[in-house]
Amino acid sequence: MKILLSMCCLAHRSGAELFVRDLALSLNTMGHSVVVFAPVMGEMVEELRLRCIACVTDLENVTVAPDIIIGSTQHETAICLAQFAGVPAISICHDRTAAHGQPPRFSRVRRHVAVDENCFERLVFEHGIAERDVMIIQNGVDLNRFRPRPPLPERPARAAIFSNYATRSRETGAVARACTELGIHLDVIGAGSGNQSREPGAVLADYDLVFAKARCAMEALAVGCAVILLNEGMGMAGLVTPDNMVAWQRWNFGRRLLQKPIETGAVRDAIGAYSRTAAAAASEYLRSTASLERTAAAFSSLAEAIIAAEAERPAVGAQQEHREFARYVRDVMRPPGPDSVPVHVGYLLAELEQERRLRADVVEHEYSAREALLAELERERGANRALRAELDCMNGWWAVAQRSVSWRVTAPLRAAARLFRNQG
Repeated sequence: MKILLSMCCLAHRSGAELFVRDLALSLNTMGHSVVVFAPVMGEMVEELRLRCIACVTDLENVTVAPDIIIGSTQHETAICLAQFAGVPAISICHDRTAAHGQPPRFSRVRRHVAVDENCFERLVFEHGIAERDVMIIQNGVDLNRFRPRPPLPERPARAAIFSNYATRSRETGAVARACTELGIHLDVIGAGSGNQSREPGAVLADYDLVFAKARCAMEALAVGCAVILLNEGMGMAGLVTPDNMVAWQRWNFGRRLLQKPIETGAVRDAIGAYSRTAAAAASEYLRSTASLERTAAAFSSLAEAIIAAEAERPAVGAQQEHREFARYVRDVMRPPGPDSVPVHVGYLLAELEQERRLRADVVEHEYSAREALLAELERERGANRALRAELDCMNGWWAVAQRSVSWRVTAPLRAAARLFRNQG
């Protein structure tokens, strides 16, 4: 089967981009011919080319039509449909809010795939996709990249915030304070902190406790870390346990679950629920139900079923296709109308407010760190002053002792003792 995978960008190691990379590698391993199309590509593409997977930024370079298109973003899926007339497609929704997660409305999109219940709701509640046309295929973890770590300790000693969104905000400070109070060393891993790893599977094995969401949370669970669902700017849910594992997996351990504010007390309580046996059970369940092989097999089976059914389907007429592409171009180029202006303004104001809060949090965190350093310096200065006073006192007593009669009387004895030591 010849499969064309599309994505808007393959350069930043985000969740959706890594999904496309992993799916391409797995489908290639299964024996399918895979081409990856993205207008923007980065070093991550070399991983695919080393496995003999074609990666193109211009579809004119693909001279043989694929059997099916699997699109991960709206505009790139539409470009593929326009380039290869008559080829059916699968559209994947990875995100509940991002614009690129909007479904492309074309008759040749035979099935829409949601990665979790949250994306399923977006498709059927917001974009009018019929429930029968939506299938949930959950994200999987490459279990070869994310191998189990040794058993966890009784108490966590090392923790990591594993997220590209984590910065030096107030919320990260709250996590840091909770860890400090409990004697846990904390690191931050991700693009936002300037500490992104190309091989997180090896890095995660060094940590007992991980703060993460969605894909990052699943990868940490696969390794065997205890995981607290949390993400800067979104909120937190709590510790993943065998009791909530099944329900939370339906929501991809993602945004929908992050309903509580990230505060030091709440983080401390979540850490307090740590259990190495519960973490081991959660890890075992995830590894048995959420492998990348299972996800790739589901897409392969769906693609084969769609291709097999194409022979029985009436072809989409040229007039229908022209109308659908005209609607798509209209929607893309349409300026905001009077009904949508308040919505767009509201989004912009919300983004500006979030940016303002983030900047304020960073300033507050840096100010608090500076105040803490100044307080520590003042404590050290106070300790130095106390030592100097004690030294002055001792020097005073020494001077008094040297002027005393007993000191002068015993001087010959001290001289004899020194002589004896030198001769010995």
